[in-house]
Amino acid sequence: MRRRIINFLELHALPLLNAYRSIKIRRDAWRHGAAVIGRMRRLLGGGAEGGGIRIASGPFKGLVYLDEPVVGPITPKWLGSYEHELAAIVEKIIATDYATIIDAGCAEGYYAVGLARRMPRASVMAYDIDYGSRRQTRRLARLNGVGGQVRVRSRCSHAGIARRAAGRALVICDIEGCERALLDPVACDALRRADILVEAHEGIWLPPTSDLLKSRFNGTHCIEEITSTDREGWIDAVLQSRALQATREELRAATDEHRDKGQKWLWMTARRHSQL
Repeated sequence: MRRRIINFLELHALPLLNAYRSIKIRRDAWRHGAAVIGRMRRLLGGGAEGGGIRIASGPFKGLVYLDEPVVGPITPKWLGSYEHELAAIVEKIIATDYATIIDAGCAEGYYAVGLARRMPRASVMAYDIDYGSRRQTRRLARLNGVGGQVRVRSRCSHAGIARRAAGRALVICDIEGCERALLDPVACDALRRADILVEAHEGIWLPPTSDLLKSRFNGTHCIEEITSTDREGWIDAVLQSRALQATREELRAATDEHRDKGQKWLWMTARRHSQL
């Protein structure tokens, strides 16, 4: 019966089905991590659920963050260990005078709102096909006083990038494999001049996504490949500083992003800006 209902919704009410799936993913992640969420909430001085918690470290330290179910684990974002591999690159981004930041696959707004807060002169466009993520991004922006700076839309397109990527632009892309279609400089010439930070989802494709994107942008961009690492060094630093009264095991659980081993990102900077 359940399969029949899903089949019917896929044919006749796909937006409704997607909304249901979005809610279920959030609730499942929240339930699965309930113990570590509760422990980190207490350590970080959070109030009742939904009240907001300030990010403890990293490029977005001090950002008021949501305390509610999101897609994926929330505690790495609270701690500031989320995608720690990219921390140095994020600081480079913050130090660059981008006119426009386009965040494709913004989820609940970690990068879109975090960068808006650190870069008050940049115009931020945040895209996500998930309604719940768009709603949360708008709320996160309001919580941090950048509601007028962050504009939220549904689907990122070549036309949208071309229209908004005037001047020096940054594209952040995390769209679960669809980057193979979106990040195509033949279809969107503006991408040749934009800096791009993309999470490569390799899947079963040949060539692998990272190799495909390198071949597309090698002539116009300087490309740095970053591979995921564990959090032991980050945890060591926290334990030595005694910034949090948590055990190593608690921090391991709280920093776990449930990420595939060998996850890759590409940091691609347009060659015409390489001297900056």
